[in-house]
Amino acid sequence: MKFLCNDCQRVMEFADNTVAEGGGSMAIRYICPNCGRSISMITNSGETQVVRSLGVTIGHETLAGHPEPMSMIREALAGQKPAAPAGPEPVWTESALKRLAAAPVFVQGMVRRLYSDYARQQGYQEITPAVMTEAREALGMSEM
Repeated sequence: MKFLCNDCQRVMEFADNTVAEGGGSMAIRYICPNCGRSISMITNSGETQVVRSLGVTIGHETLAGHPEPMSMIREALAGQKPAAPAGPEPVWTESALKRLAAAPVFVQGMVRRLYSDYARQQGYQEITPAVMTEAREALGMSEM
């Protein structure tokens, strides 16, 4: 991601990043090399966890995370996700679909697949909010 200084029409350069105590939010600052104006982008704790878990490089630093959180998501993104368990697609209850709809639209497909795979693996024929909570804990996503 790059930022453009509107006054100078120059690409801003990475200056520094600051991670809040406990890994909550993160501030990433960019500076215009021409006029010195700066801009900061601030992430929330969920975004910070995603960045850390993927080992994303910001500026010249790699924000390495712990391997446990979101490991199934990282494996899926890396193309190393194991094949989905065999069996019919579980049925989603109305309350589970409502809970799924609360997630950002751009991740709903991936989240739905994770919960469906988990339910098939456990032999569940139906996905309820309780199954979703169980899956979150089992997949290391309980803090999200």
